[in-house]
Amino acid sequence: MRQNHRRNGRIDRPRSRAALLCVALSLASALSACAGRRSSTEESPANAQATPQAASSQESQPSFVTPGVQPEAGPNSSPAPSAPPQASEVRDALARTYKGAVAFDEREARTVVGDFNGDGSEDLAVVVRAPNDRLADLNDELSNWIVADPLKVQPPDPRNFDPHQGVQKLAPAPARPRVEPGDALVVIIHGFKETGWRNPEAMQTYLLKNVAGTELKREGRADAQADAQKRLRLLGDVVRERLNDESGFLYWTGASYGWFH
Repeated sequence: MRQNHRRNGRIDRPRSRAALLCVALSLASALSACAGRRSSTEESPANAQATPQAASSQESQPSFVTPGVQPEAGPNSSPAPSAPPQASEVRDALARTYKGAVAFDEREARTVVGDFNGDGSEDLAVVVRAPNDRLADLNDELSNWIVADPLKVQPPDPRNFDPHQGVQKLAPAPARPRVEPGDALVVIIHGFKETGWRNPEAMQTYLLKNVAGTELKREGRADAQADAQKRLRLLGDVVRERLNDESGFLYWTGASYGWFH
């Protein structure tokens, strides 16, 4: 019996050691969990302060809506009007595109802005004059501007307008007119991207003859379309003005500018 007791003693001691080890591991785990909860509790005030700051930081981040351009800007959508053009800005835009070939009268300053070609970028229309010593430059067929006479531009047939097509069927373009000494002209500079006609890369421009009227103002596409009814299918804003004592507007045909009255 004593021999069996000793044998049992030898067998029971490893079991006791294992039990003690389990208890020790359990205590260590409990202490670690308590320490973790204490650390989380100590950090929670700082986190509570950081949360509003993070929200404020997110609110201050710039959105994808660019100032001056409506959301989902695209064909037939007008950007929100920007600040009125300053004479210095107009002068800089003309110098960039015409290199001194046209003269801008800052005292008269007949200017108007709008999205005239319906691409979602703001354009500039301004009345200028042709200096006699720059006529050769203005009439150069290799120049960067397009010379047109809106009075001779035939409007596209609205019956052929396909809203699913980006390129519309247009009437044949008339011959390029010549700029004569003393001509009053309308320059239209098409805008580029979000900053519109102020963008240094905005270089597409039209030089329009015989339509330098008075009382120039922007008219939205919807209002102008109501005036034109079914005779035109407008693509953008128009330049409303009085020309030869008659009210009408300049509009984008898809390839040039025409006159409607």
